[in-house]
Amino acid sequence: MNSSGKDGRSSVIHEWINSLGVLCAVVLSVIALHRDQTQRASDEEREAMKVNVYLLSSGAATAGVMVENQQSIRIVDVTVRLEVGGVSVQQVQFGEVHSCTQDWFLFGDHQSQVRTDALVVLQFRDGSGHRWQVKPGPVLNKIGDNEPRRDDWDELVAAWGLKRQTSPSSGCS
Repeated sequence: MNSSGKDGRSSVIHEWINSLGVLCAVVLSVIALHRDQTQRASDEEREAMKVNVYLLSSGAATAGVMVENQQSIRIVDVTVRLEVGGVSVQQVQFGEVHSCTQDWFLFGDHQSQVRTDALVVLQFRDGSGHRWQVKPGPVLNKIGDNEPRRDDWDELVAAWGLKRQTSPSSGCS
């Protein structure tokens, strides 16, 4: 009795089953990778939302600007820009803000020189090296390193000799 035909068919079926198993494993791996990347991006955005910017008021005048970092790690390249009509007109450089702190600058005698018609924009780099931008709303966007930087803005810390102040953030645990 010749069983080669039966063994041949059995071999082809086993190859198809093995191929199907490999294909399923690849598809499941791709799905898991995508889910992990999506979760990681969501976690990074949730962490970035723990950074806020506030204008400090004194009556009708803007008395200062504060950045609060409720993350468990420091942020760097921290800049608060004041924009009018989408154009940056003044900025306050914070450099870095440590974890669980509030850092601020009071404008003192220069309050009247701060643009009260400006939109406040915060930019910073997180511990993973990603750059973020926060606008009122609150609107949070991941931005690239190619975001244009201008040197002709009125940098208020240097121009006005502002002194930085720091306190613990009440929102950290």
